[in-house]
Amino acid sequence: MIFTKRWMNLAGALAVLACSCLAASAAYADDDPWDAGSNWMYLRGGLARNAASGAGNGGAGYGIGFRHMLKPSKVNKWEVLGIKPLGFLRWTLFKDWSVGGFVEYDVLGRYGTAQDVEVPVALEMTRYLRWKSAARPYITLGSGPFYRKLYKTGQDFSRVKTSGFLATGFDAPVATHQMLGFDMRYARVASENIPVNPVFGPGEPKATHWSLKLSYAITY
Repeated sequence: MIFTKRWMNLAGALAVLACSCLAASAAYADDDPWDAGSNWMYLRGGLARNAASGAGNGGAGYGIGFRHMLKPSKVNKWEVLGIKPLGFLRWTLFKDWSVGGFVEYDVLGRYGTAQDVEVPVALEMTRYLRWKSAARPYITLGSGPFYRKLYKTGQDFSRVKTSGFLATGFDAPVATHQMLGFDMRYARVASENIPVNPVFGPGEPKATHWSLKLSYAITY
């Protein structure tokens, strides 16, 4: 993967932000936004790209969404007609898990005014990992419809394909009920252009779509 100067500058800025978040988060460690039942409202902004051959340089991306922290459930306490059929299992499910949904708007590629635009609408499950600092990394699995459109190419088209994705990143408290973080997303999406587009070419049957975004969340 070839990084342009713009992407290298972004990586440096994200590293500075990460250090700032880790330093600031210690003061708010006692106000735990990861408590079961907590809700998070998100805004995100950054860069996105379609890695298919001929897709052009990446562009800006932003999104909105929410997460709800799930209540842990002990399998051995589940009851069916007053009976605990799994009483012998000492498993706890959904601890540090959240369920959520996001809508993104990503300019995946650009040549002049021509744009390759994608709007993913997805449901996701996120597992937060315990960490020594108040900032916590996470792993996300999600799926949903990905609306994609080639715009101002002289031969525009649009379509919707369902895709799964993997995401990772971190969130850190920086003030009471306020979080800053970083999110990186990776998806394999049908990206073939039929008929062959005069600007973006044939595309690929499956291509990597990815994004790097800074995030801000309010928790309640």
